[in-house]
Amino acid sequence: MEDQLRADFTFKRSVIDIARRWIDEHTPGKWKQVEFVRVLIHVRRRDYLRYMSTPSYDYFRRSMSYFTNCLERVQFVVLSDDTAWCRRNVHATDIVYSSGHSPFVDMAIASLCDHAIITVGSYGWWAAWFANGVTITPKNFPENGSRFASILHRADYFKPQWIGL
Repeated sequence: MEDQLRADFTFKRSVIDIARRWIDEHTPGKWKQVEFVRVLIHVRRRDYLRYMSTPSYDYFRRSMSYFTNCLERVQFVVLSDDTAWCRRNVHATDIVYSSGHSPFVDMAIASLCDHAIITVGSYGWWAAWFANGVTITPKNFPENGSRFASILHRADYFKPQWIGL
């Protein structure tokens, strides 16, 4: 079924063109002619702050290290509903932050990435699905004893090959 969904779920040409242009404009000049990996980082914060905490800086640091420890050239692409928080808390040598785009364009940007680091939420889940590579998720979601733990089982939410850190 996934192959059929990937064939059916495509972006309008105008949306993917904006995403490709943004990606091209934000590709490090030193990498224009060499291979590198692009890793999406999706951070959902604003509405979730009432119900749960956002993963810590340590989660993002460990997740980014997962890629930088084994790959020579990695660019991180941050998509979030709170870009200001991400600029203060999610750092790397080669990182860009998308802001001012529609959710459609941001999802198209996600589809142009090779791998993903996500927090919790359906938008991040689909962004990782579109990236279709290695995906890092919060290991402790849902937190034991939380109201989410009583209604959501990790194995039902995250794909089995996604890695909890």
